[in-house]
Parts: sequence; C-alpha cells; structure tokens
Amino acid sequence: MDSGELRGVFAAIGADPMIGVAILGEDGHIFWVNPQMAQLFFGDKKTAHEAMGKNLASMYPGPWVDERLKLLKHAAATNKPIQLRSIWEGRQQYSWIHPLEAESEEEMAPDENHGGPMPRRFLVITKRVSGEGKTEELKQADGFDKVDSELIDLGPLDVLTSRELEVLALLGQGLAAAEIAKVLHRSVKTINTHRENIGKKLKIDDRVKLANVAQRAGLRFADAEKERV
Repeated sequence: MDSGELRGVFAAIGADPMIGVAILGEDGHIFWVNPQMAQLFFGDKKTAHEAMGKNLASMYPGPWVDERLKLLKHAAATNKPIQLRSIWEGRQQYSWIHPLEAESEEEMAPDENHGGPMPRRFLVITKRVSGEGKTEELKQADGFDKVDSELIDLGPLDVLTSRELEVLALLGQGLAAAEIAKVLHRSVKTINTHRENIGKKLKIDDRVKLANVAQRAGLRFADAEKERV
C-alpha cells in the first residue's frame, strides 16, 4: 500500500471509539496516542495532548511499567509482534504490540528529548474485550507471541478476596454452586456463602447479574492469583 492508503487505514483504526492507538518508545516514552487510548489508560478526563511527551513511569505503578518495558524489549529483540491480554480497572483488554522500523536517517538521528539516538518505537493497538464469546477467537491470532499479563488492576473488583474472585470467575463460566464446589473442593454451603459475600461487596444480589459482571470483566480463574497493582 502507498502512504495514502496507509494513512486511511490508520485513520480508520484510530477513529474507532473502542480502539486505543499509541506509539511508544522502548524506554516508555509516549510519542503519540489517540483520544481513546488516553481515556483507556489514563482516565476518562485525560486528553491525548496531556499524555503525549510523558513517560509510562510517571503515570503507572512501577511493576506494571517494568512488565511493559520488558515486553517492548522482547519484541525489539525478536522483531516479532506481541498479543498481550491484561485486566485494567476491572476490564479485560487486548493489546497488539508491533515493532516499528526507522525508515529514514532523520528518524534514526539523536533525539534531544532522550540525549541519544531515537529509541526503538512500537505501534500499540488496544481494545477492551468482554468475556462473552470473543476471547477465544482473539486467542487464535497467528504470528504473535501471546502473553498473559502477570499483573492485574481489578478496579471495583479489588474488594474481593482471591477465593471470591475464583468463585466469581466460575460463575461467569456458567457453573452452578454444586459445580463450583467440586472445582474448589469445598461444600456447596461454603460456595453459597462466598457468593453472598461477593454480592454484598459488589451490591449485587442476583446470581445471573454476578455472572454478567465476571463476563464483562473477562475474568478467568487464574486471574485470582495474579499480583494486584
């Protein structure tokens, strides 16, 4: 495709209200983001202009930043894109991280903002995805190193214990109390108690609605043991 077609494709992706697009440096420098990405990662009131020019380290918890920088370095070393699944603010999202090649001497020249050569850059496309039938399809992307983040930001679900998260995730899979009891090797009474406690903490008293919460969050059983940030 010529540059005009590429610009058209990029504009179409960037205009999708559900898709965030960013260009990041290997050191975490934010070269560019669209408004959707600014709101996805930095809050509903954050504008793209406020995010650009800053570094991830100034806006995110240290462990979260360290994990992302390691992924960028891995993508640069292998020259292979990464498909990253994570949960941020209690919502599942997928990020596709593509290493970019410098195309001109100007792009490879020393950059005054970094005190040396321009760092390797990456195109990052992020989309929030519920657990309602779409997750498995996304897992089939070919040509990507697939990574599941070891960190989790549970947002409003952070009030739950690890055991309660496990129960909620299994509810989201459509399991009944007796089935959850078998998976967790607990009594049905204990599972029902967990479910009641989850409902009280989330102010939801309906099992189906709790299952919907888990599905919208894309919550998986293994997420319960991840490090919280």
